[in-house]
Amino acid sequence: MKCVIIEDEPLAQEELVSILKSLDTDFELLATIDSVRGSIEWFKNNEQPDLIFMDIHLSDSICFEIFNNVEITAPIIFTTAYNQYAIEAFKTNGIAYLLKPIDEEELAEALKKYDSLTKGTQNLAEIQNQIQQLSMQYAQAQGRSPYKERLLAKVGDNYQHITMDDVAYFYSEDHYTFVATKDKQRYIINYTLDTLIEQLNPQQFFRISRQFILNINSINTISKHFNGRLKLTVNPSISEDIYVSRNRVPAFLAWLDGEIVTIQ
Repeated sequence: MKCVIIEDEPLAQEELVSILKSLDTDFELLATIDSVRGSIEWFKNNEQPDLIFMDIHLSDSICFEIFNNVEITAPIIFTTAYNQYAIEAFKTNGIAYLLKPIDEEELAEALKKYDSLTKGTQNLAEIQNQIQQLSMQYAQAQGRSPYKERLLAKVGDNYQHITMDDVAYFYSEDHYTFVATKDKQRYIINYTLDTLIEQLNPQQFFRISRQFILNINSINTISKHFNGRLKLTVNPSISEDIYVSRNRVPAFLAWLDGEIVTIQ
């Protein structure tokens, strides 16, 4: 089993290797990487390993930025001190989500899931679906939403927190990401649309194109347009025309009809 460990804490790297050895795991460590940038470069220049152990918070950013830059097909066991990223983790190739300090029995159970995957007794989608459902149930039992509920915007030297119920839409323009609120304010935020859509409630938000994510409550009118697209008007209004991309129209209509639809 060829493994890569993506972890920015040397002691955590050593602890993980020690536990793997104690479990008599036949593994070959291909690399230990401590940053998003280093991970991107490694995956660009090497073949996929059999299994990845990945921390969430790395030395330069959150690990999910890796997936925006390179394709990763290997299964991932997430190892982290933070429990709020479980839902997002299983939208990648995550097969287990272990909280630090790593428990030997939990790691052994995660490796059993990996064995089930490699032996064909379960596929990756089945494992992810099972764990994602459990993660959502756990979040709800703890009285918190599994989705992002608010975000922070910088306004000059000040900060403004914005709840998702106040958001009308997100859009990208000139390499910046903006949030428009229902009270007609606009803020620059330190997120990409790719990152945001992974964290938003899919019942409430939909990505209609590469440039826009809309809150369902911000939509005023929907009309058919040329070349199979849909044209929207929204509140608050925006100067440019807003369209649902032709390839997203079926999913968009299903979403309006109450189906849970996720699309990048």
